[in-house]
Amino acid sequence: MTRVLALLLIFLPQRLKHVVARRLLGWEIHPTAYIGRSLVMVPRVTMEEGAQIGHLNVIRDFDELRMAKGASIASRNWIVGVPSSSGIYSDPRRDPSLVMGEYAVITTAHDLDVTDRIELGKQAAIAGFRSAILTHNLNLVTDRFGSSKVTLGDYGVLMSGCTLQSGTNVPARSIVSAGSVVATKLNAELTLYRGNPAEPVRELPERLKFFHREGRQAQIEAEVRRWMEKS
Repeated sequence: MTRVLALLLIFLPQRLKHVVARRLLGWEIHPTAYIGRSLVMVPRVTMEEGAQIGHLNVIRDFDELRMAKGASIASRNWIVGVPSSSGIYSDPRRDPSLVMGEYAVITTAHDLDVTDRIELGKQAAIAGFRSAILTHNLNLVTDRFGSSKVTLGDYGVLMSGCTLQSGTNVPARSIVSAGSVVATKLNAELTLYRGNPAEPVRELPERLKFFHREGRQAQIEAEVRRWMEKS
């Protein structure tokens, strides 16, 4: 039944999507949240004010999707995990969930493995396209699967074509250059990381506008004020 409802949500108009999501699926969906023509098969979904899921995404087979105010998943993303009910992973601490802070962004055509928790901080961005985040791993010594969470800190950015391996961390207000592979936990904030494996290249100035950006609505209002001042 849940699968049928998830398929139905793809084609329903927005108002009916909210009704089905709240009453039949038990999701917590703010009236201003938006769900596009995407397949969402996750038992616990929370979308706060202004949160958005665009078109042609596949989001399935993990325990929880939590999107804070203004968080957005654009289009053509493959976000798939292994639910806690699966017997493949025996670690009781595993938390297969995607948690997005306020105005965090996942843009286009990325692959996210939500075998364990992926957490994006406030205003964090998986930018560009075709980055991959892996939370599962294979221990070659024991020949057993394992998993560890991956974190992208507040205002942290992944550029196009990056890979984050299981158990890694990108600090707040840091940028990972396009095509880089993060294989260990990175520590220094306000740093540009690059390479395979990603290493610190240089410090970043704290004054970068990206590190002080506001939510989309505040940005629009600021642009309108500037336009009116010039006219």
